[in-house]
Amino acid sequence: MKANQQHSDVPSTPIEDFDERYERAFGLLAFVCNRFILNYMRRISIELDMDLETTLIWGTLAQMNVLANVPMDAIPMTVLDDLGTKNDMKLSPLRLSDLTQITGLPRETVRRKLEKLAGMGKVQRTEGSRWVFVQEAIGDPERRFTKQSVQDLMSTAQSLQRLLEAVSLSSKQGDANVPLQDKTHHRKGA
Repeated sequence: MKANQQHSDVPSTPIEDFDERYERAFGLLAFVCNRFILNYMRRISIELDMDLETTLIWGTLAQMNVLANVPMDAIPMTVLDDLGTKNDMKLSPLRLSDLTQITGLPRETVRRKLEKLAGMGKVQRTEGSRWVFVQEAIGDPERRFTKQSVQDLMSTAQSLQRLLEAVSLSSKQGDANVPLQDKTHHRKGA
C-alpha cells in the first residue's frame, strides 16, 4: 500500500459530531494519548540515551534543516526519498537564536545541548556559527526507535478511532458510554 493512500480499515469520524464524541470520551481519550506520550518520552531516555530537551533540540534542528527543501504545501513523500532526503538536498543551517526561539528553551540551554550533541557526533557547527544535524548519525538505534514509534502511534490512533466510534451520542448521561471489554475490573464500592 502506498503511503499516500488512506488505510481502509480506519474509518474516519464524521466532523459534525467529533466535538461531542470527544467531550463524552475525554477521560478515556486522554488516558490513551498520555499512555503513548509517556511511553515515547520514556523510550527516548532509555533507547536513545538522551534527555528530553536534547532530543527536542536535535529533532527540531533536523526538521528545520530539511524543511527548506519541502515546499509549503507539498506532501513530503513527493519531495523526499524513503530516507527523508533527496540526492541534491542541501541542509539549511540554523542559527542558535532561531533554534532558541523555535524550541522556547533558554539560549544557554540550547547552546549547551548543541555542544553535547556535537560531542556525540549528532550535529555540527557550520561556517557562520550555524548548526546542522549529521545525517550519517542516524543509525540502527534511531531507526529501531522510529520504527517502534510509528507502530505505537498507529496502534494509538486506531484505539482513539475505536473509542470515538464507540461513544453513544444518543445517551442523556454525562459519561462516555463507551463499552469496555471487561467491566469486572472496577473497584468494589466505586
